[in-house]
Amino acid sequence: MCRYRWALLLTAVAAAGMAAVSAAGGHRPPARVFDRAAETGPLATKFDRAVGDASGSAAGRAFWVGYSIDRLMGEDSHIGSFTDGPGSRDATIADILSGRSGPASSAEASEDIRKAAQAAVEKIDRKGQPEKKVVKELGFFLKFGPDKAPLLAGFEMSTLDLSFDFEGAPLYWLGKAPEAESLELVSSLYGRNRGEEVRKGLIAAAGCHGTAGLALPFLGRVIGGDGSDELRKDAAFWVGQLNDPDGLRLLVKTARSDRSEEVREGAVFGISQVELPAAVDELIALARGAEKRDVRKQAVFWLSQMATGKAGGVLEEIALEDGDIEIQEQALFALSELPDHQGVDALIKLAKTHPDPRIRKKAVFWLGECDDPRALDAIIAIIKGK
Repeated sequence: MCRYRWALLLTAVAAAGMAAVSAAGGHRPPARVFDRAAETGPLATKFDRAVGDASGSAAGRAFWVGYSIDRLMGEDSHIGSFTDGPGSRDATIADILSGRSGPASSAEASEDIRKAAQAAVEKIDRKGQPEKKVVKELGFFLKFGPDKAPLLAGFEMSTLDLSFDFEGAPLYWLGKAPEAESLELVSSLYGRNRGEEVRKGLIAAAGCHGTAGLALPFLGRVIGGDGSDELRKDAAFWVGQLNDPDGLRLLVKTARSDRSEEVREGAVFGISQVELPAAVDELIALARGAEKRDVRKQAVFWLSQMATGKAGGVLEEIALEDGDIEIQEQALFALSELPDHQGVDALIKLAKTHPDPRIRKKAVFWLGECDDPRALDAIIAIIKGK
């Protein structure tokens, strides 16, 4: 296997908030929980009412407003942050909402340890098997700063089975909301707030809704809107997570024609994340014939990262026939990145027979970065003039 392995995919996912990350220090519970889950009315009405009440009773102090949606996700997956893992000493959000925010009693601690041990055994037993999908509650937490007029200062997400740092500020809890009402609130808040970080959080929240038909219209408006390229690129990433045919078509259109190179590249990455057979074909089409060089280069790279039998032949064809030497060189690198040494034979062939000596030299370089015995034999043969 080639030694050069990019961590770009994992970095992008972590930065977007899809993976649990380590958090320094303990998680401080809210000073008080105002449970408004039983209140009637649409989520937006409950939200506005909570903000109004909080700003009136806690003027000059920060506060949180939170609610949750149901989300289908991997049994061992989490969204949010934790210190020592899901079984850390800090109370989980679910604990806090149920009234348990202090240290566990000896009996409770023993039961927690027993459950953690049982979960660990079950996880070991499931190793190598497809992860079971379960419904979890995903909480959205909106932080308002200590301003005279309530100002949305932050947005965070976390599954309720993790702990969360409420920083000692009170929490107004609105309970579980339907997806449609949640997307309506997210869209409204995005339009009302210009802060970049808040908007990034709202885009991620939209992408974490499981119903593509609800999330895609909002994310599409962000991509085509007047926001920063970074925000529009984030929206393209989350469209890719929806695994939706309409979303795939939107990403292809964005990759081919968006005004920003950064957004075009983000759209290509989004296509690589779509778990539909058509996504591979779209990447191949972009790699072969996209008008813009940056799009073709990105498509070539991400094609190499997808587990598909089509990639090797397409990449060899591009390395041999593309009219742009940069794209040819990118195809060589992509061949070296294919899993299980799938690109070695093509690299050997190109190193020996490509009409351009620059490409032959670059193919030899990538063969030298591989630990496959065939690569070494080929290099020795080339040295000997065979």
